[in-house]
Amino acid sequence: MDKRKIGYIVLACIIIIGIIVIAFAGFKVSLKYSPSKQILVYIGKEFESNDIKSIVKEVTGNSNSIVQKVELYEEIASITVKDMTDEQIEQLNNKINEKYELENTVADDITITENANVRIRDMVRPFIWPVALSLIVILVYAGIRFRKIEILEVLGKILGMNVLGVALFISILAITRIPVNALTIPMCLAIYVVVTVVVFNQLENKTQKRAQEAKKK
Repeated sequence: MDKRKIGYIVLACIIIIGIIVIAFAGFKVSLKYSPSKQILVYIGKEFESNDIKSIVKEVTGNSNSIVQKVELYEEIASITVKDMTDEQIEQLNNKINEKYELENTVADDITITENANVRIRDMVRPFIWPVALSLIVILVYAGIRFRKIEILEVLGKILGMNVLGVALFISILAITRIPVNALTIPMCLAIYVVVTVVVFNQLENKTQKRAQEAKKK
């Protein structure tokens, strides 16, 4: 068995395992896109996000949190966590008061918002039509540019390689449990562009090779 066939078998196994993982476990999603709790704390003075993040870790025992400065003067800390109990929120408030010499109360100076889960299909939806339109343009151009090659071969190669590339990437995400985040869609688009360029180069080389063979005849 040659190396190419072995490679195809390995790719097929990865994709099949990925499909199974997605079917039974779904994707792992980053904190930003999963159900979470956002806590706004008014500090009223300059502060470091890392200091607040350390306090959150101390209170919850979990380092998975997002801390950002918000509002014009960046005097409010936005804390996003998977979950935090009322008792932990009280502890958080007390530790922030202690560090920054404040007298905040949970009732008056802290706003808590429950963030719903962001569905992956909602992340993908804005890109569907632009990608579809660009793919149609690419296929029409390829059909004209490589008209000396069988049209079904041209279209099949462009579509097939793109589907294979994206499917492999998604399968690896699912298997390795790398969280889906804001970079996932741009990375899929990058794969789409790279694969398309590679396929065009292959088709170009094939066209030139056939032209050279025709001249020899």
